[in-house]
Amino acid sequence: MTAADTVAAENTDDINALIGKEFPWLASDHVVAAVTEGQLVMEARSESLERGPAEGTVSGPAQFRMADLAGYLLIKHRSGADCSVRLRTVSLSCLDAPAPGVLTARATMLRHSKRNAEVRVDICDARDNRICAASLLYSVR
Repeated sequence: MTAADTVAAENTDDINALIGKEFPWLASDHVVAAVTEGQLVMEARSESLERGPAEGTVSGPAQFRMADLAGYLLIKHRSGADCSVRLRTVSLSCLDAPAPGVLTARATMLRHSKRNAEVRVDICDARDNRICAASLLYSVR
């Protein structure tokens, strides 16, 4: 069973097209596998992501970018493609070096109000070990 199987998937074509429209440099490597009103599962090949200098593992900024993109897309899916979404604050912990292979970001909507949305994103490696945990607060207009 894949991470996408744990989320009752809606059509992901529109949300993947949104990546291509707004972030064309990320579209070939980041694919939304499943999305619902409150959850999103996105996958990226670790070999295509930015590497850190020491051990050659996926860098912290690349993990941050993946978490931010997953949260952004979840809010866009829920609020509509025309809404304005801006990251306000983030707390991110890089927990472990990822195993080679596909990284999976699991975004969960914690709170969505008129002007703010809070999203929790866990990034797991190919062995399903959690390598990054992030809490992101967005301004939504």
